[in-house]
Amino acid sequence: MASFTSCAELNSFMADKSYISGYSFSSADVEVFSKFTLPDKTSCPHAYRWYIHVAALTGVKCLALLNAASSAAPPVPAAKPAAKEAAPAPKKAAPAPAPAPAPAAADDDDDDDWFAEDDDEEEKPKEVNEALEKAKKAAMEKLAKKEAKQRSLCALEIKPWSTEQDLMELFKKVKKTVVREGLVWSENCELRPVAFGLKKIALTAVINQTISMDEIIEEITEDILPDEVQSMELLSMSLL
Repeated sequence: MASFTSCAELNSFMADKSYISGYSFSSADVEVFSKFTLPDKTSCPHAYRWYIHVAALTGVKCLALLNAASSAAPPVPAAKPAAKEAAPAPKKAAPAPAPAPAPAAADDDDDDDWFAEDDDEEEKPKEVNEALEKAKKAAMEKLAKKEAKQRSLCALEIKPWSTEQDLMELFKKVKKTVVREGLVWSENCELRPVAFGLKKIALTAVINQTISMDEIIEEITEDILPDEVQSMELLSMSLL
């Protein structure tokens, strides 16, 4: 796995890639993600694109911020129970004692109030957890909406197998066959010479952050049009 000592190196590496290793999300993305903070969108657009994509897939960034905020809050001190008053000294028995008043009822009330305060204290952690869960959910939804609006412009090249192939028909077939939600192919293409009369197709495509262009290229060259497309290359990718 590639190692990066600066955000600039990561940005250069991610210029034509969607993930750190291969064509799908892996532990390599998580490892590199943990070593960087959010890159600057202007100076490191490719690293920024990759970072928010991995953040949405894992939720690690949002959860870390929320947990940090939760741990920074000062603990609520537990209320100390009020000390009971010392019982009065028993009086000497009278010849004809009257029925004793019932202060015990007041004591029982005090005991009930004391336990009620403990119940309130026990309810507080539950309320805090519920508030934290709501904050986490709101943060994840906000990040998902922000990522859904992000789009990237991809510059691509397609090389055929022979000079006898109709490249304009091949271009139309790619657009018609490979259809995805969030994928928009360019209206036109350009034919550029390669060598010995062979030409290649230069085209562009706009994708949102839920689509991997590497996966689309692999699908076209290996599954959909392997007999017509010799190779397909992602030249560059930039945020719109």
